[in-house]
Amino acid sequence: MPYLISFRAQIVGLVLCISGLNLSAAPKVDLIELYHGVAEGNYLIGDLGGAERGVEQMLRIDPDYLPALTLKARVLLDQNKPVQALKAAERAIALEPENHKHSLLKALVLSHADLREEAAALIQQILAKAKPESDEARVAKQLLGLLLITEGDWDDAAFGTNKIHLADPETESASASLRNSRDAYLKKSHVDLQFGAQNEAIGTIDQAIAVYKDQTGQEALQQITTLRLFRARLLTQIGHFDQAITDLQNLTAQQPQNFEALIILASLYACVERWESLEAVIEPIAKRPELRDVALYLEGRAALANNRVGTARAKFEAAIQALPQEADLLRRSLLFYRGLCLQKLGRHKEASVSILNAIDAGFRPETREEALVAGRTLLRADRSSDAIPILEAITLNRIHPGAEAWAMLGRAHLASDAPTLALSAFNESLLIDSKQAKVLALRGALLRKIGDLEGALTDYKKAHQLTPQSSVLSYEKGLVLLQLGRLPEAEGVLQIAARQLSAYSTLDLIHANCAYAIGNIDGATESLSGYLAENPKTPEPNAIYLAQLLQADFNKNISRVERTPDSAKNLKVTTLNDPVIQYFNGVANRKAVLDWAGIAKSPEEARRQICAAAFWMAQWEKVNGDVTKAKELLKIAVDTGSPDLTEWQLANWQWNKK
Repeated sequence: MPYLISFRAQIVGLVLCISGLNLSAAPKVDLIELYHGVAEGNYLIGDLGGAERGVEQMLRIDPDYLPALTLKARVLLDQNKPVQALKAAERAIALEPENHKHSLLKALVLSHADLREEAAALIQQILAKAKPESDEARVAKQLLGLLLITEGDWDDAAFGTNKIHLADPETESASASLRNSRDAYLKKSHVDLQFGAQNEAIGTIDQAIAVYKDQTGQEALQQITTLRLFRARLLTQIGHFDQAITDLQNLTAQQPQNFEALIILASLYACVERWESLEAVIEPIAKRPELRDVALYLEGRAALANNRVGTARAKFEAAIQALPQEADLLRRSLLFYRGLCLQKLGRHKEASVSILNAIDAGFRPETREEALVAGRTLLRADRSSDAIPILEAITLNRIHPGAEAWAMLGRAHLASDAPTLALSAFNESLLIDSKQAKVLALRGALLRKIGDLEGALTDYKKAHQLTPQSSVLSYEKGLVLLQLGRLPEAEGVLQIAARQLSAYSTLDLIHANCAYAIGNIDGATESLSGYLAENPKTPEPNAIYLAQLLQADFNKNISRVERTPDSAKNLKVTTLNDPVIQYFNGVANRKAVLDWAGIAKSPEEARRQICAAAFWMAQWEKVNGDVTKAKELLKIAVDTGSPDLTEWQLANWQWNKK
């Protein structure tokens, strides 16, 4: 945060402060004093190399020259050499043990080296010995306050540094102590937010504001205003828009020329769709020529809200042209809302480019609607990893994120291969709205993937009830039933899906195989006919196997009506160099077929091929009435394959039926 002074910066400040505490003993000669002046000057302008050379020149003249030793410690500290700096500080203490300024320097070095417990113990020793109103005691208290901030003891840090201010409020040191007290509370508020303690964070900001309760003057007013603005932003971040608006209304009433507060208030009016209030705020902003770009942006937001899309787009384009070069924050927002206008105008490609440019430039949505637009755009662009933090901001940090936001987050996690997080998001979405067919289908697919077949079937059934015309859901439900080993149910569902999805010929083949496995020869014949009609030249091998089996079944049961598809009769299966067909024709034996099937790029692929070959050979033996051989082959298929394979599902059902 810009108003927070870093621990490192404050340490440097205290180093300079200590350097002004008259650490030096009387110099031995004028030359060494000259060297000291030059070295000190180099240090103050940031020339650490020059300062270091001056220190070495002094120490060659007098190894115990205290100003050289203390300056050496400071130079080494800035060079990030805490071990060497510590040695220099300890040498100074050894030469002048009663001088608290040397001990303070050592405490600074210890704190810089993250040895904060040791630093704090040394500071307590200094405070016990030094006069309470001395410069040494004052610096020690400030350093202790900084250490307490870094250790997370914010209340004590704020209290301690505030005491320094109260002791002598007119000094520059007192002002620094006041800022340290404020910073302690600000640091605490951020930690509160990290742990989700939102109300506590607001309370902590109130404590930071209270630090300036009795203060007057321009600096105090500026600090209080900054804190009040931060409080409003924090309230906005956690979704307390009404409270933030009230705070900003009070602030702008007291400070009508505070245009930063006016602009934030205007943005909040836009967030909560209080367009009349927004227009009232735009007027004073528009009167300032240097804020023309901001006024155009706000006018565009109001026009867009009133569905004047063309006007809104023109305002946003004009604002982009009027932007100063450094106005990156506003540029991001303008790019986003221009994209939103283009989207509403049906210019989707241009819209996506503009929205993605805004996000790439650092735009972060403030409302659920903005986040949803950004999320959709990112997901369509296959940028799920970028969509996740945006969607998490409205799902995890808002009180009422909505079912769609959770569903979209689930899709993003699914695309990022995070099934557990995806499942959690889908669950949250369905808790809000249980009648989302698409989300139920997505969760069903995910449950099927992770092995919860019963859960998947339940979700598919619910989704199908909501959208009974969905052929895809019939298909998915049929596949789950197959995996569950409920083949008669699966066959009926798959048959319906195959008739509805006539363009999806592979489904015909799946149904045909399932129908044949359970003994529905008519259904198998009909579906195989549909498949072969769509794939007459390059059918799948199992389609050829099934055609041969149907023909063999017909030959064995001549009294039946001929069921073999006409299209199958033209297949030159006898000339195919396929070991399974060769097995059907008596050319290859079982071992030869299984050996052939076992040749693959991976063990998994080999197991799949062996499972499939064993299943189809089992069907051939069944047709020819050799039950024993059929069982043996089914056993091989079941033992070799896995539940995700169609042939394994069919073989397992037949094996269990025996």
